[in-house]
Amino acid sequence: MPLLAFLIHNIWLILITAILFFLGMFSMKLNFIYQLCSLFTNKMLKQKIVPIEKDPGELRFVYGFTATMFLISFLFLYFNKFVTFAWGLDLLVSFLTLLASFANICLAALMYVMYKKIFNK
Repeated sequence: MPLLAFLIHNIWLILITAILFFLGMFSMKLNFIYQLCSLFTNKMLKQKIVPIEKDPGELRFVYGFTATMFLISFLFLYFNKFVTFAWGLDLLVSFLTLLASFANICLAALMYVMYKKIFNK
């Protein structure tokens, strides 16, 4: 959705994406994208999806970090400040989200692991 927002220059899609990520940060039941995918695979494909077990703190951090980046992008665009930077941030976070989805390389998760190692010593 944020990539589509970039292509059609619609800032409200960025806000919707940020809200969806913030909701997903609190519970998997509020993660509408996961619930839609789960419903589709259960009903249409007749397959049961087993979520990958991860540290709940890591998932909250990743969702919160991504939502914050999209919210920052939206606010810059809404107030018409640093517009080029805001669209670049939206595009960067969109590509990093796609990379995490398809290649299983999440930079926010790596940041969480790094912070956890630094602050748990």
